[in-house]
Amino acid sequence: MSAPAPVPAGGAGARLRVVTCNVRELLDDGRALREVLRAADADVACLQEVPTHPLAAHRLGDLAADTGLWVVAAGRTGAGTAVLAAGRVDVRAAGVRALPTPRLRGRRPVRRRGTAEAVVRVLVGPAVPGAPAWSVPVLVRSVHLGLDPGERVEHALRLVPPALPGAACAPWAGAPLVVAGDLNEGPRGRAGAVLRARLPDVAEAAGAGGDFATFPARAPRRRIDVVLADARLGAGAVRTPAVERAAAATDHLAVVADLLVPLG
Repeated sequence: MSAPAPVPAGGAGARLRVVTCNVRELLDDGRALREVLRAADADVACLQEVPTHPLAAHRLGDLAADTGLWVVAAGRTGAGTAVLAAGRVDVRAAGVRALPTPRLRGRRPVRRRGTAEAVVRVLVGPAVPGAPAWSVPVLVRSVHLGLDPGERVEHALRLVPPALPGAACAPWAGAPLVVAGDLNEGPRGRAGAVLRARLPDVAEAAGAGGDFATFPARAPRRRIDVVLADARLGAGAVRTPAVERAAAATDHLAVVADLLVPLG
């Protein structure tokens, strides 16, 4: 993958490309999924439904290595969410945390929920010859909301604060926040409204909100996979990767968003 062209130090900022994708436990066509992630050429990848079983966890590392990324936040506590990053990105902190979920709902087991997050900077350009300059830090959070509407709202309220005390990313509480993932509801859902009240929907800001759906991948009807970004970040192009076999990679289409990050 090629590194993005740095923006000169006197410019408006640096590009941060974020991709989000629900990978469905890596049960589908692994070659197609790798094509999707390579085509995205993202700085940061927010994944959902990654394998968390100890005997399968290595598959995420294999996926990252095959697509020019590395795993910066993943684990059982994050309940299948993960953040991957390109080597050109400076990762300042990363971690996973659980979101409160009951063990049972109506006598049925409830899937655990969590979030993976990382604080990243991207290269802006040389402030002086030979000295790299970086953007301001950005907190990127991968999320996968549940199937219960009330639970989704509760978790959305916990996701919009920049950082929680004691969390790995807490020192960056004032950093611009990006939330990317599978909301399990369309743009008019209540949980999405909670998130969008704090974080603009990048697709809507770019004028693409109604132009594409993400689920199910083979015949998309609903846009449930989103990138939401702090208003301090500029919104650029938003798209799904143009990969012929994208629908074979997983049951969600990936969403790629270009953001403009201010200078550090």
